[in-house]
Amino acid sequence: MSTNIELPGWLEACRPGDDLYADAYEGSPAELRALLKTAIAFAFHRWPGMEGEQLREYRSSRSGFRHVEKCEPAAWALVVLGSGFASPARLLAALVPAIIAGVGRIVIVSEAPFAQAICTAMELAGLEESFVLDSEQIHRLWSELRALSPEGRLLTFPDSEGSLSSAQKALLHEAATLGMPRLRDFPAPTVLSQHGSGSETEARLRWLHPDARIVHSSSDDIRVAFLSDEHSDPLSTSPGIFCCGPGMEACWPGPSPEFYLTCSCSAFLLQETNP
Repeated sequence: MSTNIELPGWLEACRPGDDLYADAYEGSPAELRALLKTAIAFAFHRWPGMEGEQLREYRSSRSGFRHVEKCEPAAWALVVLGSGFASPARLLAALVPAIIAGVGRIVIVSEAPFAQAICTAMELAGLEESFVLDSEQIHRLWSELRALSPEGRLLTFPDSEGSLSSAQKALLHEAATLGMPRLRDFPAPTVLSQHGSGSETEARLRWLHPDARIVHSSSDDIRVAFLSDEHSDPLSTSPGIFCCGPGMEACWPGPSPEFYLTCSCSAFLLQETNP
């Protein structure tokens, strides 16, 4: 299958030492690691039974049609982090669905060393293919991955200032030209917190979403609401908002596993196939 691709050998020289991830894990407070584990577990709870290749046939004598749908996971996903990007919650929201879908290779690269929180998230999710590359090497990897398989995905995360690097912009442009599915993280999101300013929970939110604008009252641009209890769910009055109860502060509205699947469909008229 196309998912069994081998990464270029030259990447190994660009892989950070294992101590980086072990030290990041040990240096992150246990309660924060627990929140990331909860976000990972929730994703598997939310999208059960979506692993790997799927083949489904539908037949309806009443409508007169038969069709077959085949969905396969992308062979690879290239994740390009901007310098200083440090939201483990948004990274996991984007990449755990790729794990669930069964993407062959998830490769995370950055032109700068990875932030501690990002290393902790990668360690917890088992994301082992991460490399520090310069702009030229990122382009080289992009080209070589596409040569191995055209069925890929591109994800970009802006830097700590909310800007895209020249390499990220170029790759997004090329992906758009090729019609390749792509995802761009939007920095500095506005989140609603029902927890008081200065509370322990809000301090956790700052670690999980370091660039977020945290508000305590209604705002038109709120993306996520972090609730103080399960009885204060604002879904009925705020459509489109992702709401998280206590203990789920690391959850975030990312793509579904379907983003990482390539699907094809074969359609037939029953009277033609069954005269």
